[in-house]
Amino acid sequence: MLEYPTDHGRIAISEEVVAGIAGAALADCPGVAGTVPRGWRQGLAGLLGEDRGRGVEVTVADDQAIDVTVSIVVTYGVPIQEVARTVMRRVGEAVRRAVGEQRVRVHVHVAGVRVPAGGAPGGGGTGAARAGAPRAGAGVPEAPGEGVATRPPAPGTAAPGGAHPADPSEPGDTGG
Repeated sequence: MLEYPTDHGRIAISEEVVAGIAGAALADCPGVAGTVPRGWRQGLAGLLGEDRGRGVEVTVADDQAIDVTVSIVVTYGVPIQEVARTVMRRVGEAVRRAVGEQRVRVHVHVAGVRVPAGGAPGGGGTGAARAGAPRAGAGVPEAPGEGVATRPPAPGTAAPGGAHPADPSEPGDTGG
């Protein structure tokens, strides 16, 4: 809880309020396809439609410095570092402006990549390629035909949703 003593009493701002402010700023960042809830409370809040702060974790140090950690899914094809820097800047500015605290650190966790319908060029399809990757209903809005992937399936392995043969151009494949 952020607490500021004044001549007339004290002002207290909860971490949930700061998370909501950060979530609103996050929604306006280009390249961010969605957020990933952290824990069952945020997942439940997302199902109930109370998801402004979903994917955002806020901690306040004893000296009132604020750490904001966001877990995002980026749009396929965008420069991930550029998106992360934009998120850091915009979320930090929004929190600083709203609460008046200058000591705000923003940490970005890229939890996945939103692959468009039809999959990535040369990628072998869509879907969640890693156990625990965000799926529709798990906090990441998903349009029909879209999937979320964190990395492509290994050569010669089945991708979620069906088997895909190994790419014949892979080293060690006899092409037969």
